[in-house]
Amino acid sequence: MKKLFLPLTLAAAFFAFTACSSDDDSSSTGDCVVCQLDLFGQMVSTEYCDNGDGTITIDGEETEDLDGISFSDFISTQESFLGADCN
Repeated sequence: MKKLFLPLTLAAAFFAFTACSSDDDSSSTGDCVVCQLDLFGQMVSTEYCDNGDGTITIDGEETEDLDGISFSDFISTQESFLGADCN
């Protein structure tokens, strides 16, 4: 048992300080756009981030599927049909 203590301790230390790819921030691509929309006299801002896998993250919380359209087409739709100002 004593012979296994050191290798197990070293292995545990190695895995404790090794990051997983799932720990990466989903918005690490930096492809985020903030859209502002005037709703009944109130300016509402929403941040959309492209996750690079056909999904977007809305305001850093909610993830939605783009259902096959591109991120740029999604933003164009926000601007064209809703009248949002996206930067």
